[in-house]
Amino acid sequence: MRRQRWPSGLWLDRTLCVLLALLSLAGLAFGLIAARPAFAGGGCFGLVCAAWAAQVLFDGEALRRSRAVRAARERGWY
Repeated sequence: MRRQRWPSGLWLDRTLCVLLALLSLAGLAFGLIAARPAFAGGGCFGLVCAAWAAQVLFDGEALRRSRAVRAARERGWY
């Protein structure tokens, strides 16, 4: 079975999405523990944004779209 190789830009986007989720989770935990509603709210907002981005980035169609855009660029259509 051949291993699929994702474009580097897609890996970067996915890594940044995971980083956003981790930092948001840390902000949420800090906000709840320290009773700081601003940090807890920011953490919730960040988690929602990371989940929203993950729906697109971790979808199987993301790889197909990325390959189609790269192929179109190579043909000079994009």
